[in-house]
Order: sequence, then structure tokens, then C-alpha cells
Amino acid sequence: MSLMYVRRWVVLLGLLSSGCGGSSGGVGDGGPDVMEADPGDADLEADAPEPHDADPDDAADVGDATQPDVGHTCGVADLEPLDLGWIDVDGVPASAMLEPCTMHQMSLAAAVGTVIEIEVTPRGLFPIVAAVTYPDAPRWDATIDLFTAEGFGAPSIHSVEVPRSGELRLLIRTTPAVSQRYDLAVRCVSGCDRETTRYPIVLVHGWTGFEEIGPLEYFYGVPDVLRERGFPVHVVVLDPYNSIEVRSEQLAPQIDAVLEEARATRVDIIAHSQGGLDSRRLISTLGYGDRVSALVTVATPHHGTPLCDVAMGVLPGGADEALYFLLELIGATVMGRESDAEASFRSLTTQYIEDEFNPANPDDDRVSYVSWTGRTCLYGIGCDDVCDVEIRWSYDLIFLLAGENDGIVPVSSAPWGDYRGEVPADHFDEVGQLFGVTGPSFDHLQFYLERARDLAAEGH
Repeated sequence: MSLMYVRRWVVLLGLLSSGCGGSSGGVGDGGPDVMEADPGDADLEADAPEPHDADPDDAADVGDATQPDVGHTCGVADLEPLDLGWIDVDGVPASAMLEPCTMHQMSLAAAVGTVIEIEVTPRGLFPIVAAVTYPDAPRWDATIDLFTAEGFGAPSIHSVEVPRSGELRLLIRTTPAVSQRYDLAVRCVSGCDRETTRYPIVLVHGWTGFEEIGPLEYFYGVPDVLRERGFPVHVVVLDPYNSIEVRSEQLAPQIDAVLEEARATRVDIIAHSQGGLDSRRLISTLGYGDRVSALVTVATPHHGTPLCDVAMGVLPGGADEALYFLLELIGATVMGRESDAEASFRSLTTQYIEDEFNPANPDDDRVSYVSWTGRTCLYGIGCDDVCDVEIRWSYDLIFLLAGENDGIVPVSSAPWGDYRGEVPADHFDEVGQLFGVTGPSFDHLQFYLERARDLAAEGH
């Protein structure tokens, strides 16, 4: 029998079988959700295979593929998923072997507004089906795109317009239940200057926080700048001032909403001031370590601040004056929220943080912890930033009690996890307040863009 007739018989078998595929381009029997396998179950071989013409001799690459067992079938629901890990867009082409009744799944990241090409080359007689899905539900019956690469070593190139920034999942299977090798390459063909992290970025504010009030944003201009580059950014809104316990409980459902909206499995958090402590409690006490990939804190008082120690009477010296200063600074008296503000101040005392909060909220090994802080100076002497007049009083107080600071948080209190240093900014400048005006030595928009790029480069 000629090879042409063998080929036609194989295609007919694929159409009639209730096994691993159905017709080319179909989605099989639409089985239940595929369970994700542990990474490392199998590996892509990055051996940069050379393209080759269709050749009957390719059958030697696939073992029993030239003599299929017509009784050996498996449905999509029966496929065993093997996670091959990460594949880089524009990376080295790879090669892998599909075993009977298995499917491969790989992760990649691309930004909305880009177009990627996926090239699949079967190294044997039989077609290979590929699908692009979201990582939260990698299923054959709920794909972003699906295509079939015919057999005989002919490469199939398929273009995919990326629907949203972040992680995507690539699924690959054969049509009949046979072993077969394939080559794979993914490349960007349009919008390739766009950038993204693997997981959506969530911005968490500190005191007097909000997403937007009129023209004023807490992270002034930051969401727009990051989104313009392609990064997936979400902003949460917690109480302007309240205890860590209250605010972290408010944060949890908003993280859930981001995961659902973004079709993601985890998030990256960038938090300013108290927002970093709210996020740490979210990860530890509330059990979100499996849903947070990285926490980047900026000027978070991980060891408390003596400003709140004095205001709450923990340290002697001007408690009423310190409390009045804080209440006026964050606008609590105007809004009638003095009690909520004092709950926040108590949460940030050195004694509470060191004796209660930190022991109760240890780091989660699944999460990367990174910290930064700002440092300001009186009249700019000794650093590259001049302390804003609004926090000059608190700067002097903290300097006497704990040394260098940003006007609210001592430099010594900010390190947590991987501490990466100081920026020339006071507590307001760190988020671009007011109205985007900072010191001449600090560009807050560039600072947050670099933090997003760090997250992307580090696989978050």
C-alpha cells in the first residue's frame, strides 16, 4: 500500500475515532478541566532543530507511530497533563516528545497589543493540535485560539493576537494515541516593544489612600504610565486609615477580583507605606501566599515608626502634639475619622510591630519580598532631597529618635526581604505627591516603571 493511502487511512481514522482528537482543528470531546501537573515532569529540549521537508523516513522518529494500534484510544478528558515550564517568546526553538494519552502545557507571557506566531512542526506522520488558553483554566473547550499542525514534518505557523497582558498557557497534544516528537518556536511579529509582567500588578496605598479623587491619584500618574507600556495594572482602594487587620481584610476580596478579571493565578503587589504591612498580613495570616508571586514595599515601616510611638504615648515627649500633627497631616479631623486613624497609628508603633505583628506574620517561601525606601534631608544637606515643609516637624522628631528617615518612616525600619536601597525622596515624593511634583533628583514615574521591569525580568 502506498504512503498516500496510509496517510488517508490515518486521517479517516482520526475523523471517526472518539479518541484523542477528532477532526483537525476540533476541540475533542470537551472533557473537564485539566489538572495542572507539577513543574519538572518533563523538559523541553532547546536543541534548535533545523526545519526539514516532509519525508516518509521521518516515521523512524516516532517509534510505533507507523503502526498505530487501532484499539488504543483516549479522549481529551483522559489526557495526562505534563507541565514543561516556561517558554520564552523569541527564545531558542525547542523539541519535545509526546507520549500516548498525554498533553504538554507551557507558559509564556506577552503584552496586549502584540501579535505572536506559534510554529509547530510534527516530526512524524500524525497531526498535532495546539491551543492557547488562560492559565486559570487551561482547557480544550475554552481556548483563546486553536489550530492543527499536519504531519510529515510540515511546519504550521499560526498568528495569535494577545487579548490581555500577562501569562498565557500553551497546550499541545497529538490526534491519535501514539508517541510523536514535535518542534516548537514562539516569536513576536507585531507590537514587540510592548512590555508585561507574568502576573498582574496591584498597587496598594498607604495612609489617606484612594485610587482617584478628582484629578489627584495616590500613585500619581503611575497606572497610566505602566499601562501605556503594556503592563497589567490594578489599583485597590482600602480605608484611608485603619488598622492593618481591617485594611488587609478589605484587600483580600479585591485581590480575588483582580485574579478573576485578569484570568490569572497570582498577582504582584507594589505597596507604599502601611500598604506593605496590609499585604504581608494578606499573604501570611489570610493565606494568600499561593496567590501572590512578589511583594515590593516602598517606605513600609516593617519595624514600626517612632512617630506613632510618640503619638500613642509609647515613647515620652509631646504625645498630644504628635497625635494632632498626624491627624491634621492625613486629614482625619476634617473627615471625622479620628478613631480609625488612631487604630492605624497603634498598628504602626514599634512595640506592636515587633512584638505582635512580625511574629504573627512570617514570610511565605512561595513569595518574593523586595523593599525600598526614601530618604530626605533638612535643606537637602547630606542627601539629594529637601524635606517637604508639611512633614518637617515629623522629620526632626524621627531624626532625633531613629536617625535618617523620609519624614514618616525611618530608613532603618524599611528593609524587609531583599532590601535594594534608598531613593532621594520624602514620603510624599515616593508616590509623586503632590500632583506629580517631586525633587529634581527623583522621577517617581521612572522608579515604578523600573520596579515593573524588575518583576518581569525576575519571572513574576
